[in-house]
Amino acid sequence: MEQQNTVDNNSYLVFKIGEEEFAAHASKVQRILELQPITTIPKAQKYMKGVINLMGKVLPVIDARLKMDLPEKEADANTCIIVLEIKKGARVVETGIIVDSVQSVLEIQKHEISEPPSIGIEVNTEFIYGMVQQDSKFIMLLDVDNVFSIEEVIKLKEATETPMEEMQEVKEE
Repeated sequence: MEQQNTVDNNSYLVFKIGEEEFAAHASKVQRILELQPITTIPKAQKYMKGVINLMGKVLPVIDARLKMDLPEKEADANTCIIVLEIKKGARVVETGIIVDSVQSVLEIQKHEISEPPSIGIEVNTEFIYGMVQQDSKFIMLLDVDNVFSIEEVIKLKEATETPMEEMQEVKEE
């Protein structure tokens, strides 16, 4: 019975990246964290901000703005990290994404979701599986599992397997 409720869950976490609103299915959202100091990883992709210690585990953190080819923005009181569960085949990686702000939780029914247009959006639509209109604006629904390529997921997974002590040593050098 409980599993049925999870499958039928139509809740989405809505957040802002730049001027656009995005939503991730609630089943993919593990938690929301305040922005905190991030240990950088040498020679990582520009959007890979580094790692944080999340209850004794290494959590890779990416900047959603940079991943979506938007300009970097100075963090403010609304900037936060959304911890998402990303699945690629048999791999499951918890990843933090830095977003400009969290807006709300919405209940979205399947019939409300329309296909994303193939042109006219400045964001890579490979990881947008639908759009929903709310008032006079559109919210893009993220396909969290397709935000990263398999190679990127492997790199994120490798980052989580590095002990925090090692990360601290790299930071101090």
